[in-house]
Amino acid sequence: MRRKKKRRVPIILIVALFLCLGMVIFCGSQLAGIFLEYKEGTDEYDELRKYVEQEVPDVSYNEGDSPGEGEEAEVREQRIAFEELKAQNEDVIGWIEIPDTEISYPLMQGDDDQYYLKHTFSGNKNSAGSIFVEALNKADFSERHTIIYGHNMKNGSMFGGLKEYRNASYLVDHPTIYIDLEDGTHAYAIFSCYETAANSDTYTIGFASQPDGQYERFLQTIKGRSAYDTGIEVSKNDRVITLSTCTKSGEKRFVVHGKRVY
Repeated sequence: MRRKKKRRVPIILIVALFLCLGMVIFCGSQLAGIFLEYKEGTDEYDELRKYVEQEVPDVSYNEGDSPGEGEEAEVREQRIAFEELKAQNEDVIGWIEIPDTEISYPLMQGDDDQYYLKHTFSGNKNSAGSIFVEALNKADFSERHTIIYGHNMKNGSMFGGLKEYRNASYLVDHPTIYIDLEDGTHAYAIFSCYETAANSDTYTIGFASQPDGQYERFLQTIKGRSAYDTGIEVSKNDRVITLSTCTKSGEKRFVVHGKRVY
């Protein structure tokens, strides 16, 4: 009786299987590392929220509302435990919050715009980085235009939720940005949202030394770029902020502009 010859698995197939298994293990470990990093960042910022009162002041405003020189309230509600936060990191200058969204973070400002791209409030290296103010801006938001940066994280943290402002209906439910500084809470009415280039003139600052007309033209330009009419007007008497994050492709930026109401 003849024995059947055993078929040998080709060596090249064995090698291919091991390579595929190795790739699966490698990709799995990479994904696990990413999720762990996301969790570490999220946990850190969740812990920091104990230094902030959850309630934000009620704010209502009409189209065209703008406080004039000296018209802003002298006494503001203080929701942030600044002394405790500054004891942990002296680079903290405030807090940003958009109610009923994931955006509720300390505002950082370093000597340049690189460090907080990849470091959290506690100085931990993390792809989430921090929400931080342009290094060339004044920390007290007294300039006409202040820029705030944050990553577009895939888990929706940091400024990952800004892209929701592409829909006008989202603005209806989330019309106000709150900035808490050492002098108390400030409210900003959102007046424009759109996608722009990384080197856009949207990022122009330093208007104090320039004519009012140039600043007014700048405001009308960024207002006119909005993806839809927000119903909020701006003028040369307004101080504005820009929230900026990368788009999914990373080649463009999505920005949200707000003007100070108080």
